[in-house]
Amino acid sequence: MNLINREIDRHLLANSGEPPILYEAAYHLIRAGGKRLRSLLILLSCEAVGGKIEEVLPITVAAELIQTASLIRDDMMDCDDYRRGVETVHKKYGNNLALLAADLLIAQGVWMVGQYGTTELLRHVGAAGVDMCEGEALDVLTEKKADEDLSLERYIDTVKRKTVAFIDASTKIGSMTGKGTEAQQEVLGQYAESLGIAFQIRDDVMDITSSREVTGKSVRSDLRWIRSNYPLIVALESCSRERRTECLDALSKGSIDCALDLIRETGAIEAAMKTAEDYVQSAKVALQRERFPNQSLLEELADSVLQRDY
Repeated sequence: MNLINREIDRHLLANSGEPPILYEAAYHLIRAGGKRLRSLLILLSCEAVGGKIEEVLPITVAAELIQTASLIRDDMMDCDDYRRGVETVHKKYGNNLALLAADLLIAQGVWMVGQYGTTELLRHVGAAGVDMCEGEALDVLTEKKADEDLSLERYIDTVKRKTVAFIDASTKIGSMTGKGTEAQQEVLGQYAESLGIAFQIRDDVMDITSSREVTGKSVRSDLRWIRSNYPLIVALESCSRERRTECLDALSKGSIDCALDLIRETGAIEAAMKTAEDYVQSAKVALQRERFPNQSLLEELADSVLQRDY
């Protein structure tokens, strides 16, 4: 984390321009911190296959820039006011500057992959970006056909696109930079898929159970905007047709109390956390097919997905 954060700081100090407020807006969330999950996965995947982490550090910054751009847009779509304990970019700087800030971060990220990576790496970043956009679109459109789209099958498909794709690309980028074998890349890809699903389920749980003071971001957005949320879907699939219709109708009118009651009554939070634990275990089992020198770190990273509260 220290290596990545120092590299990010170097990038921010060395890359400014006109007008200054554009760069201030673009770097606002990055300077506020973050989990750096995708950046860590790039670095650890490179290290796992025997690569030199110094060679991949600039790419970890590129991943952080592109990820932050997606968060700026997520916050705009959900009309959220807080992220990482600070005001969201659109709330602090306005919608127009927020959009331009996101575009600037994407442009910088692509430039860095082109500068320090290869054409193949750039292809993986682009493909992950396409999947992420498709997943976000599926999520946004759930509001219009919630009764059909709020299913566990649809949830997994959406998560594999909007969350897993970039996490998988991170292990690909890291292992390819480190010149890992196809077998090593495949194992890390399986690890990334299970890790990504567990990460999103935990995120969904926190959206319902936590507070802005703890997470540093707005909560219950999934319920307010009727987005794919694992505990919500489990609750809806555990009740009668009449109760499901009642809750979805209430959500469409802006009331989340019925959904919260149903989630409590059905034990959906506990069920969600058990599923997340199963996916973390699957991620760790996938690693057993290879003997990575930093296996314990990869396992610790998987466990941290369940333990995090922000």
